[in-house]
Amino acid sequence: MRIAVIGASGWLGGAVAREAAGRGHAVTAIGRDAHKLATLGGMTVAAADATDVDSIAAAIADNDAVVLAVTDRSGPDRSVIPQAAQAVIDALGRADVFRLAMIGGGGTLLNESGERFVDQPGFPEQHRAEALAQGEALALLRATPESVDWTYLSPPPEHLTPGDKRGGYVVRDDDRPATDNAGESAISSGDLAAALVDELERPQFTHRRFTAAYGS
Repeated sequence: MRIAVIGASGWLGGAVAREAAGRGHAVTAIGRDAHKLATLGGMTVAAADATDVDSIAAAIADNDAVVLAVTDRSGPDRSVIPQAAQAVIDALGRADVFRLAMIGGGGTLLNESGERFVDQPGFPEQHRAEALAQGEALALLRATPESVDWTYLSPPPEHLTPGDKRGGYVVRDDDRPATDNAGESAISSGDLAAALVDELERPQFTHRRFTAAYGS
């Protein structure tokens, strides 16, 4: 499979790019940091502005699927996240690519009372703006035409940590976090990337959000 990863110079996008390449897929790594992209190795590297439709369309052409894994640490509103989501949605048709997988946020998942984690007292303030922006991006995906084959992967609301794969994760098909038998929800970046590539290889959650976390 030919997979374009937008945000490959970031920690999550880079994890997805490495996981996909490690499984033998042809990866186009797209990002803003040329130095970080160069360290990935064994991949086609493309520079593009994630919020510019023409730039993205040119970078993703000739791929079978696009992964969007972007964030923005430059300002308080994180507005680049929904901007990038809309730009990629608009670019898909121009590039004749119709499969999109996005790594989003977990803050808009629902707790046991059916309320969003991001709206609860105690949600980490430093993550609130990004969680809300990721929620906007999810809403954009949910409003796309049926012709767009999208999926959106949410990590646990709080416990997503940098790290390699260890395996043993489970997935859940709704707006609540996947958990282990004790009700805990946590996963490493390596295993979150593996869950996303699993979905690209064996689709289960077309036009839906799913979540992933360690089980048992």
